Amino acid sequence: MYNINLDQFSGPLDLLLSLIEGQKLDISQVALAKVTDQYLSYLDNNPNLSALELADFLLVATKLLVIKSKILLPQLADDEEDSAEALEAQLKMYQDYLAASRHILDLLEQKNFCFSREKPASNLQPVFSPPPKLTSAHLKDFFQEILERLDYLVNLPEKVLAKAVSLSEMVSSIRGALGQLAKMNFKEMLKTAKNKNDVVVCFMALLELIKSGEIAVSQKGIFDEIEVERIN
Repeated sequence: MYNINLDQFSGPLDLLLSLIEGQKLDISQVALAKVTDQYLSYLDNNPNLSALELADFLLVATKLLVIKSKILLPQLADDEEDSAEALEAQLKMYQDYLAASRHILDLLEQKNFCFSREKPASNLQPVFSPPPKLTSAHLKDFFQEILERLDYLVNLPEKVLAKAVSLSEMVSSIRGALGQLAKMNFKEMLKTAKNKNDVVVCFMALLELIKSGEIAVSQKGIFDEIEVERIN
């Protein structure tokens, strides 16, 4: 008889799989029936299992007893057939899971962290398989639609961008104007503005000249004109 290690297993499926692999059996209902006594012996020798763990182990033990009873007495009703098959399938899935985890562990121990995609088993060749009712007229319409979509990318619509005056140009313009008049109001500076951008740039240029100490501004009232004066 295969001697099991009485150390704590991670779960009932882990114990079952260890018993079956220890006897070198394939996972089947016959194999489950053969290891039932050893499984129950493990429970007898481990009375200190927690309530939650014990419930899981006892559930599997119940299924094992049903499976063994069916093997010994085939004339029994098959009310638990689905339960037995489910346990067998669950154990096989757990075996695959353990095999995959061991394989990953081996790769990690080899420090091999680069994996490439495996080459497909079959060499698939592209085949043109149009719908049965496809006609040349349909193909023409499809290609025409594609060409119309591409036309937007190939022949991009033209957009004329208006030239915007730069801040340095506006600063130079205000300096030149004040060099001749020495004093003027802000409204007069905006006479050459062609759009809102020019107005904003003019105001920013005015602030720049105030910051550099080249000009001074004054306003008598809240809504009165802003007077700009050159500082000598």
